[in-house]
Amino acid sequence: MNWELTTGRARIMAPPELVWQWVSEPRGWQAWNPKIEEVIPLTPEAPREGMRFRIAYRLRKNKKQLAEAELVEFKPNERLVCRTTGGDLKPGGWILETYALYADEDTTVLTHTVDLAHSRMPYLSRLAVVFLTNLFNSSGSLGHVRNLKALMEDGVDPPFSKG
Repeated sequence: MNWELTTGRARIMAPPELVWQWVSEPRGWQAWNPKIEEVIPLTPEAPREGMRFRIAYRLRKNKKQLAEAELVEFKPNERLVCRTTGGDLKPGGWILETYALYADEDTTVLTHTVDLAHSRMPYLSRLAVVFLTNLFNSSGSLGHVRNLKALMEDGVDPPFSKG
């Protein structure tokens, strides 16, 4: 079974280079993803493949999850993949989150996917997540990438921009 879910998709009126400034810096994710409370880098370098950080999620109203994360793929202006462990996942389990960008005329299409294949979540729990995502968000039009689109198209600068 395919355990990869498209949780967000947006066409953003900006070039991939500008969208990448928002996507590539984990410390800025909480500006547009309300489920992220904090990101603490564990490596001093600028974001790149191999960057590690701690991340605090609030997936349910009163429950905060602390996790470890690493950027396992980092292709500027194209693709970022983050592997997350810890939180509610069983030991040895991980989730991959991918942000893929591509230029389409004068816009950038940004897609966010989550791969649960190695999560070690119980089979029925994964099945429920896949079913509910496909039922309520089959187009990927919901989710936090919509927040990023709104910020960018309102002219807000990335929180950690170099400019």
